[in-house]
Amino acid sequence: MNLLRKYWPDLGILVGAITGIVIGMNQQNMSELNLILWLSFVAILVHQFEEYRWPGYFGGLFNVVIFKSEHPERYPLNTQSAMIINLIIAYVVYLLPVLFPNVIWLALAPIFMGFFQFIWHGIFANLKAKTVYNPGLFAVLVLHFPIGGWYIHYIVTHHLAGAVDWVIGSIYFIVAVYLLIIKGNMWLKNMNSPYTFTKKQLGPYSTKSL
Repeated sequence: MNLLRKYWPDLGILVGAITGIVIGMNQQNMSELNLILWLSFVAILVHQFEEYRWPGYFGGLFNVVIFKSEHPERYPLNTQSAMIINLIIAYVVYLLPVLFPNVIWLALAPIFMGFFQFIWHGIFANLKAKTVYNPGLFAVLVLHFPIGGWYIHYIVTHHLAGAVDWVIGSIYFIVAVYLLIIKGNMWLKNMNSPYTFTKKQLGPYSTKSL
């Protein structure tokens, strides 16, 4: 568990790289829908690597800027909660649509989540931190947005999504964000957690108290 806790972002980017190679080798034999969903899965792996490995200081941003924590190395977000939440997001929320591509509402939730990341990273976090960039924003702009737009365009032009898909997909997205991103961080917070971020993972916020 210690190895996974320490290296899960690296494992993720390795999985993403291998997936990208396999996509490149088999693109001609893949349906456009499958291609989009696999790329969406790669996008979240890149996103998580950007947040937690390079530049990797999302933990500092989250704890210091958003929560003004007095113990930003461990509270409210810590390396254990970050691992659990992000692994569920990547390998459940984002991977399931790849396995069941014809269940349109199942894919709409992670697509909406990618768009939501712009509100969080591009607007909310930047306003709070008084910055123009924070870890995760690059993946949002370069991957989540274009891939998500491509998916929406595809299902609309091919008449694949009915009203039920849009409704259930929206509900699933809201529930996933609430349970994993909002409540998940609160359920797993621990002022005395031994699972601490390093100074590198706190980044420019390692010595700040905002």
